[in-house]
This record gives sequence, C-alpha cells and structure tokens, in this order.
Amino acid sequence: MIKFVILSICLSLLTSQSLASDDHSGHSDDLLFLLQHKIAISKLQKKRPELRPSEQVTNRQQQTRHFNKALPKLTRYMAVPESRYPNLDMYAQSLKSRSALLNDYAQLLLQFYAQP
Repeated sequence: MIKFVILSICLSLLTSQSLASDDHSGHSDDLLFLLQHKIAISKLQKKRPELRPSEQVTNRQQQTRHFNKALPKLTRYMAVPESRYPNLDMYAQSLKSRSALLNDYAQLLLQFYAQP
C-alpha cells in the first residue's frame, strides 16, 4: 500500500512538473515539502516508543514543529482547482494522489494524538 501511495505521488509530481503553469511548479514544490515532513514525522513516531520519557517529550515537540510547517502547505496543496489541469484524466489522477497524501497525514495525526 505504501509503495502504491509513493508511486502515485511520484506520478502526480511528474504530471504536475510537465505543466507549464507557475501554479503547478508551486504545487510540485509543496508536494516535495509535504513528503519531506511526512517522512520525518513517520520516523519520529516509529522511534518514540523506544525513547526515555525526557526524549519522548523532545520527540513530540519535533513532531509538532513538522506538523506546524506542513499543515498550512497541505491546505494549499489540496486546494488546486480542476481548471489548473489540462484535462480531466490528469485532474482525476491528482485527486487520487492528493487523497492518499491527505490520508497519510490523517494517520500521522491520529498516531500523534494517540501518543501518551
């Protein structure tokens, strides 16, 4: 499933890079930024249970910083309208990849709030 999501996101990135619009270069930049933070948060969450309590506090603060940087960009990334795509197929593919990324962030947030 994760490989499918990554492949889908990569295809979306390639698609959006092929478009000439400046909005889409910003869209691609947002995607790379979001992937960077998603990976960082995921790594922090995976190693958190093995840490001492004081390190867990620091880990959670790091996660918070990543979320605070990523979530405003996620909102912008999700808001690209259909009119910015050259055809309906590209728009549909973008919706699928954006949905997958939004789901990934939702899972990360659930994990974040489930942490003791």
